[in-house]
Amino acid sequence: MKHIRKTPIWLVIIGLILVASGCNSPEKPAFSTNVSPSPTVPPPIPTAHQVSPPPSTPTPKPASLPTSVPLERTQYALEAIFDYQNQQLFVEESILIPHPANNQLNDIDLVVMPNNWPDVFSIQNISAGELPVEGYEISGMILNIELGSPGWLPGENLELDIQYFLDLPKLSARNEFAPSPFGYTTLQTNLVDWYPAVPPYQDEVGWVIHEPWVFGEYSVYPAADFEVSLELGTPGLIAAASSVPLEAGDPLIYSLEGARNFVFSISPTYTVLEEEVNGTTVYGYIFPDYQVSGQAVFEATLEALVLYSELYGPYGQSSLTVVQADFNYGIEYEGLYYQGRRYFDTYDGSDQSYLVIIAVHETAHQWWYGKVANDQAMEPWLDEALCTFSELAYYEQLYPESVDWWWRTRVNYYEPEGRIDRTIYDFQEFPDPYLTYRNAIYLQGAKFITALKSELGDERFYTFMREYAARYQDQIVTTEDFFSLLGEYLDTGTLALLGDYFELE
Repeated sequence: MKHIRKTPIWLVIIGLILVASGCNSPEKPAFSTNVSPSPTVPPPIPTAHQVSPPPSTPTPKPASLPTSVPLERTQYALEAIFDYQNQQLFVEESILIPHPANNQLNDIDLVVMPNNWPDVFSIQNISAGELPVEGYEISGMILNIELGSPGWLPGENLELDIQYFLDLPKLSARNEFAPSPFGYTTLQTNLVDWYPAVPPYQDEVGWVIHEPWVFGEYSVYPAADFEVSLELGTPGLIAAASSVPLEAGDPLIYSLEGARNFVFSISPTYTVLEEEVNGTTVYGYIFPDYQVSGQAVFEATLEALVLYSELYGPYGQSSLTVVQADFNYGIEYEGLYYQGRRYFDTYDGSDQSYLVIIAVHETAHQWWYGKVANDQAMEPWLDEALCTFSELAYYEQLYPESVDWWWRTRVNYYEPEGRIDRTIYDFQEFPDPYLTYRNAIYLQGAKFITALKSELGDERFYTFMREYAARYQDQIVTTEDFFSLLGEYLDTGTLALLGDYFELE
């Protein structure tokens, strides 16, 4: 793993002072990172599974991608055929990628999360438009594609076409901090991080791909545009997705712009809740016999969506979906989040419930992860601290009588302490690495944001947050970006509380 030294907060503050006094500062990189390059000698590409070929009957495809128009961001076109009985997926994927560098590139690394599971991902074919593909190799979740002459030139779009099979894994019993619900249970199939994806690119580093870890999220998602076709085949299946299908039918056709990813959750048993609020359609996909807790998580999502749109600025997508998970933790994706099964099972009918806490936390991720992304492996506080604070904002604004309960139950009980500017990999020396990570990044992080709100005052704080969301929309932010904007609202050099939360030397 290649390490890049992060800028300490004290240097950020000094830099802001120098900028204010008219001094020049060196240009900063797009974001700090910790990159895991492909090994020199990867294992061989797995052979194709014996899966029946897709039917020969033509099906509607997503709109074709333009090849010559300069692109602002990557565009995906995915056509998937799902075999529910065998839990297999055949996919034809086209990706149009704007050149990310100032120099010629002779290869590209893609993130293939399904290859973290053995015998799941099988490549059928790869092509690169008019460029020859000299070869490709896959190691772990990194697919390296070598491009032939003349190479990928600056200013040109790279067109990749990949055909592959997914033999989906069974989702085994997982604990509360597992990093991925990819796979299937008897109740649902979860297609998350299911396609080869383009990671961010940073000069002098290359493609930003982090090592997998046992807790936290380690992927970095540049904003992209998606055209997706999903053929379900089996009657009676219900598909929750990152957006609303353009029309009913089979296949289902979707379009989503400026999104971090595109996910599905498919089940024959979902009960669907639906309500429109401020131009956004909110959906709840709930298992049978969970009507009361299902309605509660749906209502909390509605309330949080309206509130955060006021506090942080417009949501920006046409739909938001909550899916009851057949696993025990909550996790966010673009336009859709999963709510852990155990929170439904322990719901007592009160707003003072982890069912509500986690629902509003995951809803907040649509701003702090979806609208404004960060490197979740290297600077996880930038989304998790803001989303944990957003739980408090929900109670302060809508249920003030429960604020003391939130502090007592969610935060103070765990006595969080320590720096919040640490990576997901920095907790290995502790007896309980996950809880120490959670207490620092989430809970200490929420204490920092709360202290910052007290310093600025409510009105000025939320003005800052709305400006932060608007200025960095569709970008990948850093701690430096956060404090750069904060410096426009107060003198960060006199902010004494920083030493309680960040490394200052």
